[in-house]
Amino acid sequence: MESERFINVKVDDGNIDTATTESTDRPEVIVNYQYVPPEWLQNCSPLGPVVRVRKSLDRFIKSHGKKLKMAIYTLLLLCYFSYFIGAMVYRFGDEGSIRLLVFTLLVLFFYAIHTMKRMFGNRVEAYFNTLHKERKYPSKRTRKVLLRLVTAYVAVVVIVVIIATVIRRDPYRLVPVSGIAIFTFCLFFFSKDPSQVSWRPVLWGYMLQLVFALIVLQTSWGYDLFDWLGKRVTEFLDHTDVGAIFVFGEKFTDHFFAFKVMSVIFFFSAVISILYFLGWMQVLIEKMALIMQYSLGTSAMESLHAAVNVFVGWAETTTLVRPLFDKMTLSELHTVMTNGFATVAGSTLVVYVLFGAPANHLLSASVMSAPAALAISKLFWPESKETKRDTSNDACVIKREGRNIVDAASIGAITALPIVAYIIASVIAFFSLLGFVNATLIWMGERVGLIPPEYPNLTFQLICSFLFWPLVFLMGIESRDCCVVARMVGIKTFINEFLAYEDLGKVIKNNQIFESYDGPWTRTSNCDVFLLDRNQTLTGGVISEHSVVVTTYALCGFSNITALGIMIGALTAIAPDRKEDIVRVSIRALISGCFACFMTACMAGILSE
Repeated sequence: MESERFINVKVDDGNIDTATTESTDRPEVIVNYQYVPPEWLQNCSPLGPVVRVRKSLDRFIKSHGKKLKMAIYTLLLLCYFSYFIGAMVYRFGDEGSIRLLVFTLLVLFFYAIHTMKRMFGNRVEAYFNTLHKERKYPSKRTRKVLLRLVTAYVAVVVIVVIIATVIRRDPYRLVPVSGIAIFTFCLFFFSKDPSQVSWRPVLWGYMLQLVFALIVLQTSWGYDLFDWLGKRVTEFLDHTDVGAIFVFGEKFTDHFFAFKVMSVIFFFSAVISILYFLGWMQVLIEKMALIMQYSLGTSAMESLHAAVNVFVGWAETTTLVRPLFDKMTLSELHTVMTNGFATVAGSTLVVYVLFGAPANHLLSASVMSAPAALAISKLFWPESKETKRDTSNDACVIKREGRNIVDAASIGAITALPIVAYIIASVIAFFSLLGFVNATLIWMGERVGLIPPEYPNLTFQLICSFLFWPLVFLMGIESRDCCVVARMVGIKTFINEFLAYEDLGKVIKNNQIFESYDGPWTRTSNCDVFLLDRNQTLTGGVISEHSVVVTTYALCGFSNITALGIMIGALTAIAPDRKEDIVRVSIRALISGCFACFMTACMAGILSE
């Protein structure tokens, strides 16, 4: 059969374009005409002027886009400064005006640094490269010697300051100092390779911890700053109640943990996602990573991972190192896991605040744990060989999720679902397991005569109070409080930190009741306190304010048996070829994470009032 020919003819303002196609259905030739009117005829339409204006506007914006953007930014800036001046004139001196002033100054400061880096950064880098090529820059050996001298000098100054300002007033503070020495010696003695330990990251990690501790615990302005931040965080998180009331009703606090605590995680996760979308979190994380990289001497990837762990959980930060997972050495893999065990996620940090833990100390503990994790990790599993790859570009760029702020908030809220599910599932499961274990232990104790009131019931908490007693004593906990704090540390290590902080919250409430009581009291064999005049038992006991602070630092980490299993499974999922290496370093990483928290607690034990 002859092929059928279709001829498409397009008439456009007097010009004819043709296109031919083949078909085998019919032999006829069919001509299809498509007429496109000329532009002058299109403009005869009633909407023609609107179309012309729109096209002219598009061309103008395209050719003057940068100038228009600058004009808009300038207008917004002028509007903000007009508002700022008006607010300062209207009312100055209260907390709100100081907050606005500090925020404005900080934004201007960081913007000035960013502008100077953009304008002069390349010149400064070229200048140092020139010095290096002309050998005017100190050699690598000279720089190493100078760095050691500076490290030794700073260490001596810090020790003198501690002795002069703290230990001289209270000799008992020598206990946590000895605790740091004993913990360091044990970790060094049982290190994977003691001969390869580099003391630079260890000492600088301790010193960064100490600097944060001095600022928070030994200066009035530092304490006031973190106390103010803690109050602002609590005030900020209270906005969650609006959404919780809408979903669960006015009586949502009747189910405090499920509806109050868990709702906060959704809200906080959405806010963090928005900050990532705007790029503010990336800037903050980049600067923190830079500080730790140049002071501790760790790689950019390790430093970035530790910095990110201050704000988000280890599960989220694994996506940062995923492209480098196959190239990481065992020491770097150990460091990544230790970072996760030694720190807590910002979204779960708020849960501890709601349990009753002091927010200001939780904030400082989360920051102090980052250098502590790097220090302990490099002590317990040192780098045994030079990494062949170039680590200068390991600080991966964190991708923004979402097309706009609303989409970013939605993604953040949805991302919180597995976190909430993990918390609820863990609490239900491990509360149940703890109840079963305690019932079994009580039954076994009754078989040998461990029956109240002569003897306390044999429980998991009682065993932990004896097992961890020496550790918490070395952190600076007063001896009369050691049994209570040791119980919490044991729960945190063998179960999870949520139950431990809940226990701490109950003890803090007991402290408030005990402070208002002036009558006789006695302490039972299982650390409970019995108020004789009221015939009331403060289950869980009471501890001093100093012990509350130190305990807050000791519990601030994901280092527990439950997290170990979850982390092995999560890391194996993203790097199945390295499953053997992950399992190999996991136990040591868990121990490192625990001792990083203990080191942070020792710093608090030395310096807290």
